[in-house]
Amino acid sequence: MNLGYIFEQGNMVLIAVFLLLIGMSVASWYIIFWKSWNIRKEKNLLQNFKNQNMTMVDWPLYETIPTCTGSAALLLQEAYKIKASAKAHDEQVQKNILAMYLCQKLDNIRVKADNGLTILASIGSSSPFIGLFGTVWGIYGALTQIAAKGNAGLDVVAGPMGEALVATAVGLFAAIPAVLAYNAFVRINRVYIQDLRHIAEQLTTYLPLRNEPLKRNNLEPVRLVDGVR
Repeated sequence: MNLGYIFEQGNMVLIAVFLLLIGMSVASWYIIFWKSWNIRKEKNLLQNFKNQNMTMVDWPLYETIPTCTGSAALLLQEAYKIKASAKAHDEQVQKNILAMYLCQKLDNIRVKADNGLTILASIGSSSPFIGLFGTVWGIYGALTQIAAKGNAGLDVVAGPMGEALVATAVGLFAAIPAVLAYNAFVRINRVYIQDLRHIAEQLTTYLPLRNEPLKRNNLEPVRLVDGVR
């Protein structure tokens, strides 16, 4: 397989197809590595948050958690911010307000987690057809040359036809990793958002029960036993 043959022939359409497919492949691999790194980081942050704050039956809810970062800590910060503005309401209203704002925060986190998936889906669905277009165009050009020369020998047909078929292979090379990565990331994001939703549900349940003023330097949580302080 000689890709240089395609560029030497000067067929601008076929060259543009190959350059586009190569660019799409590079973009998909960049997104794959970038999202893999981000997912690994976020999963570690979430696990650290669970280890530090959810190992007890009544896991402590502090006003600030200096050692925790990530999306789970953002949920906790959002919950305390909303709780401070909803003190005038009764417990049930506080729960409803918390649930509404935490759902909105989860939607924002989900949108951020889905960054890059649209590009992967577009590459995975379109690159095979772009490669097929390149193959069809290459075969058309080869047949045109054969008709102009009036020679349909195997040595004349095999070279241009084989190089034209490479466009389909390059399209599949760009599409397959993008499709596999897209499916994997969708699954990982679904599980990740589910874990965050569980944390948000616990915040909605327990946080309105804590009506004592929270002190930044007092890290001793209010203990709940069967729902009674």
